[in-house]
Amino acid sequence: MTTTAAESTDQAESALLDQHKQFLSETQPAADILALNESAIQRFEVLKFPYRKHEMYTFVNTKDITAAPYVFSYGASVAEDFIKKHVYPGCEKSVLVLVDGVYRENLSDISGTSVRLMPIVEALSQADIKSYLESTVANENDVFACINSAFLNHGLMIDVPEKTQSESPLQILHVSTGSPAGKVTTLPRVLVRLGVMAELKLIVKYAGVQGNYFVNSVLDVLVGEDAGVAFTQIQQDNGDAWHCSKNRIVLDRNSRFHASNASYGNKLTRHHYEVHLKETGAELWLNGVSVLTDEEQVHNFVRIHHAAPHCVSNQQFKNIVDDHSRSSIDGTVIVNEGAQLTVSDQLINNLMLSDNAHADNKPNLMIFADDVKCTHGATIGQINEDQLFYLKTRGLSTKIAKELLTKSFADSLIQTIAFPAVVEDLENTLLKKLES
Repeated sequence: MTTTAAESTDQAESALLDQHKQFLSETQPAADILALNESAIQRFEVLKFPYRKHEMYTFVNTKDITAAPYVFSYGASVAEDFIKKHVYPGCEKSVLVLVDGVYRENLSDISGTSVRLMPIVEALSQADIKSYLESTVANENDVFACINSAFLNHGLMIDVPEKTQSESPLQILHVSTGSPAGKVTTLPRVLVRLGVMAELKLIVKYAGVQGNYFVNSVLDVLVGEDAGVAFTQIQQDNGDAWHCSKNRIVLDRNSRFHASNASYGNKLTRHHYEVHLKETGAELWLNGVSVLTDEEQVHNFVRIHHAAPHCVSNQQFKNIVDDHSRSSIDGTVIVNEGAQLTVSDQLINNLMLSDNAHADNKPNLMIFADDVKCTHGATIGQINEDQLFYLKTRGLSTKIAKELLTKSFADSLIQTIAFPAVVEDLENTLLKKLES
């Protein structure tokens, strides 16, 4: 870093430390939460704010996030019509609404589910949850997740009892109210635990009432033995916003986590997936799709840890970048010693619609076992001229033919999403960005 950049970073870190002292003084958190707050801020002091040469932020410029003072927003009012607009059909009786990171019971309805809810402060009375959170906070590797834990005040735990199977998907709707003035920060925190042989369909959606906000979210999903999760995350924040989300997944024996991530882009979006295939037979599928225009950005940072034999991970990402937009995929699969018979595939495809757009790829394998089958690959290309010519010979205009090709590129991943209502929404909104 240059001297000026270093001084700016030091000032931002000092300001956050001072703010944390004020936060503890004002909120007087309970002992268990206080321990997490203090452990997280100590970890923050070790990690510090990232800069461009930081290993985890190679393609991401976080200057705009770290420069301004952190002003926290907690649970402002939101019109019910706004909530209804973002609740998917079929989730009307299975929706949890968090406004600026605070659970709003009056806007939520889980009468159609069997899940149990409790504040994280209450969940800490359970030894396994307390141990898990203490360990993950003390060893956190993402500085923004550290900030989430350092200022943890409102958090929600979703408990899915063993052998529970719900017909309707559960939707978590994160609403950021934003600000007409300076940037505000929200800190959603959710922990999901599935019991043995439980099944959960989970949709997580981020949306904003107005811009000028930074949503810094952490989601932990603990998947018990023989349990399964069908998961979709939709980032549809206001264009004048910043977004960081960390999803940490822990998979027990013969468990499954099938995930899709759809991103609309904004000033800066960064998704961090940290997945631990902890026990034999665990399985991960992770798909990601983004459509970016203007100066929008979406960055994905993925770390998959194979810690046991006979586990499978499969990743596929597709990005469409136009104008001056930017995307990146930094994905590493780590196959630990003893994780024999691992099967892992990773494929990244980028469609460039502008000479001024950027798409960076960094697929990586770290293998410490000798009986594995692992592949990775990345492509960057433009619209296929032969396909474009063929469509034009069939009577389509150049404009319509290009729209058809670009939409089909992204739609192939959208169609893998397990929720028809989400698929329809993405086709009507995300893919709509491709129409000139």
